[in-house]
Amino acid sequence: MRISVEVINRQRKIRVASKKVISRIKKIVSFLYETKDKKLSKITVKNPAFLLISVIFVGDQKMKELNSKYRGKNSVTDILSFPYLENEPSGNLFLGEIIINPKKVFSQAKQYNKTFWQELDRILAHGILHLLGYDHEVSDSEARKMRKLEQKILSNLKP
Repeated sequence: MRISVEVINRQRKIRVASKKVISRIKKIVSFLYETKDKKLSKITVKNPAFLLISVIFVGDQKMKELNSKYRGKNSVTDILSFPYLENEPSGNLFLGEIIINPKKVFSQAKQYNKTFWQELDRILAHGILHLLGYDHEVSDSEARKMRKLEQKILSNLKP
């Protein structure tokens, strides 16, 4: 499966290496594809030319605005995911957008005694799973399923 990732950085607080983000996302999606994840298999049944994903890094203010607008929560969050699952005329499948606040990711990494990239990997995996339709807020069993899959992904990402 061919994957195309667009990375847009609209914040200046934390330096984020776009090439590394792209590489990590490709590894996550490839792992899900190779392990025949049911949700990914279902949406790629038409064998799209490319699977497209956008990642946008934003600061606290923008993230707070988006979180308020789309989730009704007037606070800064680490990630928001917007699944689109739209087939384009070109034969590509636009999976959706992942909006990330790297400053929040950095503070969570410190809180959990992780590196920035370890926490960002977790956030990227989490966001991709949301784009595929996983939702930890639906039920406890869905939350467990999503957490377990995140752990499998993260284990696979380790060097």
